Amino acid sequence: MQLHIALKNLPRYLLQQPRELKVRIKNLIEQRKKLKELFSQFASDTEQKKFTTSTSSGLKPKDEQFINKALQVVEAHISESEFDVEFFATEMALSRVQLHRKIKGVTDQSARDFIRTVRLKYAARLLSEGSGNVTQVAYEAGFNNLSWFTKIFRDQFGVSPSDFTKNTN
Repeated sequence: MQLHIALKNLPRYLLQQPRELKVRIKNLIEQRKKLKELFSQFASDTEQKKFTTSTSSGLKPKDEQFINKALQVVEAHISESEFDVEFFATEMALSRVQLHRKIKGVTDQSARDFIRTVRLKYAARLLSEGSGNVTQVAYEAGFNNLSWFTKIFRDQFGVSPSDFTKNTN
């Protein structure tokens, strides 16, 4: 009797055939991989201003909305060097752990790396537009340490900020 009640209350997908369950899990994993790939492309594209997915990718609009909101929050505080994960979480109305979990699940980056990626992309855009020298752009993008900025910029884009400026002009 108790087993029958317990089985009745289980979610339907747990009672499906194992093969159907495997297909569903596989599809969910594929969706996450696609979204991570799309964000990776977004992170390396200095021209794209908004994260968008194609409707044919099968990704949830909820994930796209979350990332776009996260981008808006980071961009609103981009020049503030004290903008950190704690402040980011507060602005997103999430705990630090929830923010990390959601960002990691969608982008395969930590929240700190997500902020850094958005800042670097902003700096690359400023450099390509000729909106100042490397030092000015680094401070405008929220970086206080020029040598650290140069190192992570090189890691992200494969060239130093000054070479990036030369190549884009």
